Amino acid sequence: MTASATHRALRLSPLPLPVQTSVTVPGSKSYTIRALILAALVDRPEGQPVRVWNVLRSDDGQAILDCLNTLGIRTEWGAQDGQSYVDVFGQVRHIADADYTLHANLSAATLRFLLAVSAVIPGRQTLLGHEGLNRRPVRDLVDALRALGVSIDYLDQEGYPPVRVNSSRLQASELTVSGSTSSQYISALLMIAPFIEPALEASGRSVVIRLPEAPVSKPYLDMTLAIMRAFGVEATHAADYQMFTVPAGQAYTALSYAVEPDASSAAYFAAIATLTGSTITLNNLPMTSVQADMRFLQILERMGTGIQAVDGDLVIEGHGVKPLSLVNMCDCPDQAQALAVLVAFAEGVTRIEGLQSLRVKETDRIAAVETELKKMGIRVEAEADALVIHGGQPQAARIATYGDHRMGMAFAVAGAVLAGLEIEDPAVVNKTYPGFWQDLSALGLGVSESVLPGCSETLDDAVSPQKIVLIGFMGAGKSSVARSLAQRCKRQAVDMDALIVRQSGRQSVTEIFDTDGEAHFRALEAQVAQGLASTPELIIATGGGVPANREAMSTLTAEAVVVWLRVSWDTVWARLQHDADRPLLRNLEQARALFHQRQSVYQQTAHLQVDTDGKTPSAVADEIACRLNLRQYSPV
Repeated sequence: MTASATHRALRLSPLPLPVQTSVTVPGSKSYTIRALILAALVDRPEGQPVRVWNVLRSDDGQAILDCLNTLGIRTEWGAQDGQSYVDVFGQVRHIADADYTLHANLSAATLRFLLAVSAVIPGRQTLLGHEGLNRRPVRDLVDALRALGVSIDYLDQEGYPPVRVNSSRLQASELTVSGSTSSQYISALLMIAPFIEPALEASGRSVVIRLPEAPVSKPYLDMTLAIMRAFGVEATHAADYQMFTVPAGQAYTALSYAVEPDASSAAYFAAIATLTGSTITLNNLPMTSVQADMRFLQILERMGTGIQAVDGDLVIEGHGVKPLSLVNMCDCPDQAQALAVLVAFAEGVTRIEGLQSLRVKETDRIAAVETELKKMGIRVEAEADALVIHGGQPQAARIATYGDHRMGMAFAVAGAVLAGLEIEDPAVVNKTYPGFWQDLSALGLGVSESVLPGCSETLDDAVSPQKIVLIGFMGAGKSSVARSLAQRCKRQAVDMDALIVRQSGRQSVTEIFDTDGEAHFRALEAQVAQGLASTPELIIATGGGVPANREAMSTLTAEAVVVWLRVSWDTVWARLQHDADRPLLRNLEQARALFHQRQSVYQQTAHLQVDTDGKTPSAVADEIACRLNLRQYSPV
C-alpha cells in the first residue's frame, strides 16, 4: 500500500424530490480580501479601527488576516446583533521598517494585491505561498512595478512566487500592465493608486493605468472600482477597460464596510435549483451586485431558469437544463466548471469559450474538467481556451478535486441527481466555503463519508499499513497518541523531535533553534526521517513543521498512512502557553499565524483526519485504530 492510495471522500445522495428552501451563503471572498486591504490603507487616528462586516471565514480569508498581522496591522474578530465583523487597527504607512515574510497560503489575490501594496509601504517584504500558489504567475504585475522603479527579485523560478520587494515609495503618472492573464494585476495597481505620487505636481493630475489589450474577467475590475468608491476613492475606466484613471489627492476614508454574500458560492445552489427543478432563495444577495459570478445567473436564465429579486433576496426557480450552443465565460470563468457539469446533463452540444485563465488557476481547470467528465461517461473536447461538451446521461463516479475548491463544489452539483457520486478530498472547499457540505446536507442531499477502495477507514483485515505517521500542530498530542496507539497495536512508537535532539548533541529543540538555526534543525529532520525509512511497522510522531519539509515528508510517507491530529488554536494555547521549550511560541501572533498557515499543508498531506479537542490520547488512539482496522488491535 502506498501513501498516495488513501484519500478521504464524501458520498452524495440525490434530492428525492425538488425542494423549495433558502440558503445563506458566506461573505464574498473577493470583497473580503479587498476590504481588509483597503481597511489597512485608511488614514485615521491611532486606535480608531475600520470595521469590516461579514468577513469570509475561510482559508483565503485567514491568509489575508495573517499577512496583515505579520505587518503589524492588528485585527480582532467580534460580533454584534448576530453579525460577525473584523476590526482592523493600524495603517500601512506606519508599519516598522523591517523584514517581513508574507505567506498567502493558496490565495492568489492576497499575494498579488500585497505585492503591489509592498511597493508603497516601509520594509522589505518576501511574498510566497504553498506549492500550488507558487505555480501561479505574477510576471505581468512584477514587470509593471519594475518599470516604475520598484526593486523586486524572484527567489526561485522566474515569473512566479516567492518574490522579494524592496521599496516604499512610487512616483508616476502613467502605468502599463497586461491584464490578459489575470484582472488581479490591474486591481492591485488600482488599489494602491492613491499612494502613488503623480510625477508632475500640478492641480488635477491623475494616475493613469493603461492596458495593451482588453483584460479578462472585467466584472472583477468593476468590483474593485465599486469597493474603492465605497472606501472614498473614485476611479473610472474607458476604452473598453483598457484605460483607468484615478485622480490624485484622494484618500481612503471609510470606517465601516459590509461584505456582500458571495455570488460564487451562491452559484452552486442556483445550479442545483436549475438541474433539479427546485426553487432556492439566495438570502441577502442583491440583484444589483457587480460580483463577476452574477453573470452565471444570466447564463442560467438562457436555460429557462427563473430569477427574481424579492425583498433583497434572489429566488431561483429551476426548470431543468438544456444545451447552450455557445457561451463565453471570459467575465465569470470561476463558474465554468459548474456550467460544464450542468450541460453534461443536457442532450446536445455546448461550447464554453473564454477560459484561457483557467489554465493557470489552482489546477489546470480545463484539463481537470475534461478528465472528470470523461469518468462520468461524457464526451469532452478540450481546447486551449475552450471546452466542448456533448451532453447526455452522466454516470456517478469518484471525482478528483486536484486541490481545487471549485472542482469539489462544481461536481457536487451532479450529486443532487446522481446516486453514489463521490468527491475526493472534500476539505478543499475550506479555501472559500468551509460550511459548504453542511449547507448541502441542509438542502436535502445525503452527505456521508467514504474512502478509496482498500484504504483508510475500510482497510481489509489482512492489510495493515507499514507505518503510521502522525502529523499536526504542536500541542495536538502526537507523542502521547503515538505511545498509546503503539501499546494497543504492539508496535514501536518513535518521537522524531526526541531523535533530532539526541542526534544534535543539544539539550532541546529550543537550543537547536537558538544555537544552530531553523535550517539546521530541518536538515536534521530530513536525516532522522531517512533513518526511519527502512524500519517497518513504526508509529511516528512528527514535529509540527515536518509536512512542510518536502525531503523529510517524502521519505516518511513511503508505505505509510498519514494521520492528521487536528486541533483548534484555543486548545493549542491552553495546552502550551506555559511550555518554555517551544521556540515558535515565543511570539503569540506569529505562532497563531503559523498555525493557520499550516492547516492546509496538513489537510493536503493527510490520508485520515482525527479531531483531538476534548479527547484523551487513549481515546484518539482508539479512534485511529478502529478507523484503520489495524491488526493486533485490542482496546483496553
